[in-house]
Amino acid sequence: MINTICCSSLMNGTRRRATARRSLVLLLLLTFPLMAGKQPDPLPQAKTLFENFIQKTGSQVAYDQIQNRLTKSVMQMSVPAMTAEVTSQLTRSGPYHVVVDSPMGKIEYGSDGQTVWETNPMSGPRIREGQERMRFLSLYGLDLPARWRQAFKKVICTGKEAIDGKSAFRVEALTGADFQLTYYFDQTSGLLVKIELPLETMAGQGIQEILLGDYRRVDGILFPHSQVRKEAGREMIITIKSVTHNVEIPANEFALPEAVRKIAGSGQ
Repeated sequence: MINTICCSSLMNGTRRRATARRSLVLLLLLTFPLMAGKQPDPLPQAKTLFENFIQKTGSQVAYDQIQNRLTKSVMQMSVPAMTAEVTSQLTRSGPYHVVVDSPMGKIEYGSDGQTVWETNPMSGPRIREGQERMRFLSLYGLDLPARWRQAFKKVICTGKEAIDGKSAFRVEALTGADFQLTYYFDQTSGLLVKIELPLETMAGQGIQEILLGDYRRVDGILFPHSQVRKEAGREMIITIKSVTHNVEIPANEFALPEAVRKIAGSGQ
């Protein structure tokens, strides 16, 4: 009788364990689809984001008609604390000229398409080389996102980040000279909301951030009239007052200043 009871108890225990195992397997099978459903959505292709941006802001035809852009802006700087007026002339072919009229005097940035230069009343003339040369050419390149096929040899969407509380797709773009820019496209609007460029500082390698906003239509495209630049511990708020396309450019607009020619000739 005792043996019968023991055997019965063992059999019952075995059945309970088998039932428990089957229940666990069934639970996992039922739960797996729910777990799989929580996986993040696949990222869009970078080329899709660029093309969507072009369509959202106008059209490829509208961008292709723009050969140069003249903008006049007001810039508020945090360090040193001052307000300046900025006139920028950018061209599709590459040369650019930027004049900053500030309380410190006139600061100029420019390029004839090859030499990238700067003149500053505090530090004098300077020629930008290496990564800084590429940063300025990219910073003042005309509508690079609309010309992404020509401007970059590689583009890839690498993730999502929150920009001002809104989700944006992050795209890394590599130029033919191996200089990398990072673009952020708002997930909902498709507009470009932020740009990051590598920045060389006294303390080492840093990042220049440019936040874009206040898009308004000009000559068939939506153009950001607000920029907030953050670099090397300072902030610059740029409010664009006027935008004009395809203006007549003076013959010497992009010529190197004499002080720049001197240091270029001396190899400094």
